[in-house]
Amino acid sequence: MKEGKLIEVRRGSGRGRVLGAFVIGATAGSLLALLFAPASGRVTRKQIGLKLRAIQRDAARQVGHTQRLLARKAETLRVAASRKLSNAREWVAEHVANGHPRRPVHHHV
Repeated sequence: MKEGKLIEVRRGSGRGRVLGAFVIGATAGSLLALLFAPASGRVTRKQIGLKLRAIQRDAARQVGHTQRLLARKAETLRVAASRKLSNAREWVAEHVANGHPRRPVHHHV
């Protein structure tokens, strides 16, 4: 925090929530339409089964997409953390030698 101000943390644009709400709404609407449709029980059950399999495929596809996205973000974070650690090690090697943190170390090659 700088001077008592909170730092805003962005957690994405909310597209995942909107997409999830849309999928839930579409699913509920589809199921209600099938349940109140003038079709026999056998036909209705078959339609519900087909719809559920389609929902399952879409969910699996979305999970796969999310896994790939998280893997990319984790790799980006790993690389950034590695760079920060390397920079910190270099700083320590340059500034802290033999118990004298105020005198920089000059390595002659």
